[in-house]
Amino acid sequence: MINKSVWQKNFENYPQLINDIERETVIIGGGIAGFLTAFRLSEEGAKVTLIEADKIFSGTTSKTTGKISCNQEAVYFELYKKYGKETAKKYYLSQKNAQRGYLELIEKYNIDCDLVKADSYIFTSGYGAELKADYRLLITFGADCEWIENFSLFNSMFALRMKDEYMFDVLKFASALPKNFEIYEHTRAVKVDCGKNLIITEKAKIKAKNIIIATRYPIIDAHGGYIYKLRQSQSYLVAVKNKLTDDMYLDLKKDGLTMRPYLGGTLIGGEDNRTGRCSDKEKFRKIKEKAERDFRIDESTHIWSAEDVMTADGMPMAGKYWNGSDNIFVITGFNKWGMTNSLVCANLICDILLKRKNGNEELFAPNRKIKGSFSEYTKNAVTTFKNVVLGYCRITFENEKSLRAGDGKVIRYKGKKRAVYKDEKGKLYVIGSMCPHLHGELKWNSDSCYWECPCHGSQFDIYGKVISAPSTKHCKSFEK
Repeated sequence: MINKSVWQKNFENYPQLINDIERETVIIGGGIAGFLTAFRLSEEGAKVTLIEADKIFSGTTSKTTGKISCNQEAVYFELYKKYGKETAKKYYLSQKNAQRGYLELIEKYNIDCDLVKADSYIFTSGYGAELKADYRLLITFGADCEWIENFSLFNSMFALRMKDEYMFDVLKFASALPKNFEIYEHTRAVKVDCGKNLIITEKAKIKAKNIIIATRYPIIDAHGGYIYKLRQSQSYLVAVKNKLTDDMYLDLKKDGLTMRPYLGGTLIGGEDNRTGRCSDKEKFRKIKEKAERDFRIDESTHIWSAEDVMTADGMPMAGKYWNGSDNIFVITGFNKWGMTNSLVCANLICDILLKRKNGNEELFAPNRKIKGSFSEYTKNAVTTFKNVVLGYCRITFENEKSLRAGDGKVIRYKGKKRAVYKDEKGKLYVIGSMCPHLHGELKWNSDSCYWECPCHGSQFDIYGKVISAPSTKHCKSFEK
């Protein structure tokens, strides 16, 4: 079984930035959101530079389910309760426009990206009132959808079916778009000096007129309050050989199943948890067991985990990084619907930079007042405080003898508290126990095989190399 996603492939290589440069617009983050923003701006004649810490599309984009879907749990009803019908409708139309936008690009550039039209189902085993309210709203928006009772799959009762949705291979799509902009890979931004509009990378500096932070989780802590507004969620996916369905399915429960066909096989996912707070193990086995209740599962070919940024109202944040910031922008918070929202936000940032009106500017404004968000902000603040303070204060007397092969734990190693992983041959990998971001104590995730920070979701490999933001620095590695 391969421990990576089915989408991951070898694409064109781009150089690393090693000399100081000055540029008009620099985008930090080479996922689909940053890439589409660079693409849209370059279409308008803007000079754009995109920098990526690893390889482009190597993060969440390569680990997606590839759904171009407007059927997003019960988000429209939630928005209706918070803001009213008009806001819910505007969000739905933004997703529908993004769906059409992908189809137009695929046709315009004749892109072969395994695009498939399919119906999507949101199902629930509960009472279903919230989902039915979502359905009633969608009907008034003109959505082509249907309410189903006595839904037989997944041991559920009700389902909301939305017709004529799409799924595709996002890496094939993105790699086929024209790249009339500059790209640097293996160029990690370790600091942004907002006063000087200066990006400091590991080997060079970039002076930029405009800076767009598209790193999934924002990396500038001094502004915007994102460490309180956002949280990171992790989900787990399994690819199996047999084709179980022609359509897309998603459980309304936060840790429920998601499923879609993939060429001759099927992708099955779920078992979500807040990053760094994976209290139970064997997520992949549990996913397969859930699917086996309704389907006969053949051999698994791939397993992987994916991380997403969640907002308190289910809508992304795109616009000025903070009030008064005229040249620094952010794209974040896709709530697991990154395909549609990446294109929506790319178009929005493009219009803002070109000083054009965009109907989504206020809707997705990072500084918007999110109703009912106090408890979410408080939880994020308490989580940070608890894990930082307790991480420093927590005493452990466990040593490397308490580690099983293939497991990681914060233990006392050579008299110091360290994060230690033991591989199957008994070799130890020792790194600092605190996240370099805001110094939360790291937790080991045995399914993703990463060290994770429970505060804001930074991830690190067994060598201490940073895998995902908001940390921009590696953990210190110690000799064994």
